[in-house]
Amino acid sequence: MIKIGMIFFCLSTVIAYSGEDNVRIILENGYYYTQIENGQKYQIVAQQNWPPNEVSLSPQGKYAAYTTGNGLGFDNAGVDLYYCNVDGSERTFLHKFEDYARSLSWVSMDNRDFILVALMDCRYVYGGIQVLDVKSKNVILTTLGDSLSKIEGKDCYRIYCYGQPVEKGKRMICLDELLHLQAQDSSNISYFTDLTSGDIYSSTQSEPVLKLNSLSELSKGLGKDFGKFLEGRNFYISYVIPTHQNRRILFIGEASTLGLFGVFDLNEKRLLSLDYSDEQRFLNASWSPDGSRIAVIRLSNWQNYIDFYKIDEEGKVNLIRTKSLPGDGQVTDFKWSSDSNTVYFLYVSSGSQNVRYIIDVEDK
Repeated sequence: MIKIGMIFFCLSTVIAYSGEDNVRIILENGYYYTQIENGQKYQIVAQQNWPPNEVSLSPQGKYAAYTTGNGLGFDNAGVDLYYCNVDGSERTFLHKFEDYARSLSWVSMDNRDFILVALMDCRYVYGGIQVLDVKSKNVILTTLGDSLSKIEGKDCYRIYCYGQPVEKGKRMICLDELLHLQAQDSSNISYFTDLTSGDIYSSTQSEPVLKLNSLSELSKGLGKDFGKFLEGRNFYISYVIPTHQNRRILFIGEASTLGLFGVFDLNEKRLLSLDYSDEQRFLNASWSPDGSRIAVIRLSNWQNYIDFYKIDEEGKVNLIRTKSLPGDGQVTDFKWSSDSNTVYFLYVSSGSQNVRYIIDVEDK
């Protein structure tokens, strides 16, 4: 049996009705409230004009899901998704997004609750529709689209992109298929940087996974004094790349002429490597499929290099090979072999010469 909380919009007042109980969401004096049958009201979240809030009741009328701005993403459009009891108690973080949500739909089937989130638009390759399992807090499905419409007579939702039904890829989401999805899809875990503080966030955590101002202290464990080196510089992190297993992240940063490359263990909360210099820039990096090796593109004195690192069982990051590349060209079509021993890429040099490289990582 399917149940769904419906949302209706009317001028400055928003009212959402649950499927069973007489509970509704109202907007008054700049706040969203739940109001139960006896008229009692409970404050849920302050109204935000940008990014705009979305609020949805669970079908049983026991919970309210809502978004609130997190200050991340382009034009600070990002939001965090929470849910709470209808009396506003026991608030639980679910997910962090870089875009604002156009709509939330809380649906239930066979005693499982799901929240269907339609994000800002469908420009992005990773998809604008995400489905979260409420109990596990896992994103179990992601697909391209920016809005959903219930299909008459079916427990399914048609996916739309820019107002038109999606014709390629996934065209609809049916609740019975969601019942077979359990585990977190690691491809749905995103990492991004707060443009103001520079802290690194994961989409699955409310608080930062790595604070920028902690790098100075963490670097001392590697015998370095990054804090002193950074004095007087405006530093920011430009890339964050996780392993496929989401155990570790590598990050690339800049500050005026400074180039920086680091590796951080998310489970142990430990900085494994930090390399920085005024003489070089790190342009890009990639993890091997097994997460034990890293390839980093480095620019030094207008000469490109590709450095290969290996992480041992104790977490020590060792440089195992460096390959020089002609000039200051660009690496494209970069791929690792499935056994993590070989890399393949196309190198486009400044002289417009395209060279296909095949490199055995540990071949000296």
